[in-house]
Amino acid sequence: MAQFDVYRIRGNVLVVDCQADLLSDLQTRFVVPLRPTDAVIFKRLMPSFTINGEVLTMITTLARAIDVRDIEDTVATLDAAQFEIKAALDMLISGY
Repeated sequence: MAQFDVYRIRGNVLVVDCQADLLSDLQTRFVVPLRPTDAVIFKRLMPSFTINGEVLTMITTLARAIDVRDIEDTVATLDAAQFEIKAALDMLISGY
């Protein structure tokens, strides 16, 4: 498991791992769901990414912790998009 990896979790849901790798010994991961959307009003808060040919939006307002046992597999990495991911989390937490 690594920060910015995209996992499939129970219920066939895709999430991006936003937790620091330093905390990999914990039994939970801080994740944000990824979903297909038609239109995003606030792109800084909810950036979109192409994963396996599908455009998915990071639904930052639904960020949560999951048990590592809920992770079924790793499907991609968004390591190259870490600036956009961190900016979305900053917007949610700090308002900028």
